[in-house]
Amino acid sequence: MARKRVKVKPGARKARKKPAWPFPFLKILIGLAVLVLLVLGAGLLADLLIDRSSRAPIFAALRPDKRFQVPPVQTSKTPATHVPDPQVYEVFPRNSLPEVKPPAPLPQLPANQPPMVAIIIDDIGYDRHVAEQFMSLDASLTLSLLPNGPFSQAISAQARSKGLEIMLHLPMEPNEYPEVNPGSDALLAGMTPDELIAQLDKNIARLSGIKGVNNHMGSRISASSEQMRQIFSILKMRGLFYVDSRTSADTVAQGSARLLQLPFAERDIFIDHLDNAEFIRSQLNRLVQRALKQGYAIGIAHPYQTTYRVLRESMPQLKERVTLVPASLVVEHVTIAQAAKTSPGRY
Repeated sequence: MARKRVKVKPGARKARKKPAWPFPFLKILIGLAVLVLLVLGAGLLADLLIDRSSRAPIFAALRPDKRFQVPPVQTSKTPATHVPDPQVYEVFPRNSLPEVKPPAPLPQLPANQPPMVAIIIDDIGYDRHVAEQFMSLDASLTLSLLPNGPFSQAISAQARSKGLEIMLHLPMEPNEYPEVNPGSDALLAGMTPDELIAQLDKNIARLSGIKGVNNHMGSRISASSEQMRQIFSILKMRGLFYVDSRTSADTVAQGSARLLQLPFAERDIFIDHLDNAEFIRSQLNRLVQRALKQGYAIGIAHPYQTTYRVLRESMPQLKERVTLVPASLVVEHVTIAQAAKTSPGRY
């Protein structure tokens, strides 16, 4: 039996009920907000639970009683044009600093009284204001500038205009690498000779007017005769001297320098490896005593506010006891004296 088709008039169709569309949309927004809050809460909880010190680029276990200082970021007096990567000023050995061995008696040179003292301020280039403070002292200090410092070139020009000597503070791989990073422009033990020389040339080219070089960290590289000879061959060609900061007792820099007849000297006293005013005063006194004993001395300091204040206060007394000179004069004295000791007939 055939079904009858019932015709429905168009206007007679039952209208569908429109959904209340804003409510599902609000549910989605609320769900997303809850999800974001959960993620943020989990991140904050993880930040509290994780020891932040484990993420710092400092191998603090090396010397827990010593201060490992991060180069200061630009202050309000020095508008930031570049934010530097954090790095430590220096890495000191676990037990004690390697002291320079007592020198053998050297021939006395003319006009060697009062004794000559060179004070090198390392790690310059990350804070222009503190560099200007040291330059304002009425003293012949030597500034050693990091090649990658955002203000190194400007400070270099300013120092030379004041008649101050500048050096390259050459980043080199320490034994603690990679826990302690000497910087993006460092000479690394794994480099080929070509890579090492190319990086050294690049670092030297960044600073015009340097007279010499000393090492920033570098305990691992300084123990490699092969790599020190590669470095010194370039310094010899460029007419630069080298001061060994002696961050390790295993350094072979002196032997490599003698082999290549490179003008060379060693650090006698670290002045401020403790950032403490009384300690710095005692180290300055040790520096003077060392100079009185051997006729010259080289001290290395860092751009701490404490060091600046102590030097400013001590400068009059310091000048009465020793002659403050650029590092190159002490290196020249040591080189001539060592040559006289080796070949007495020539001097």
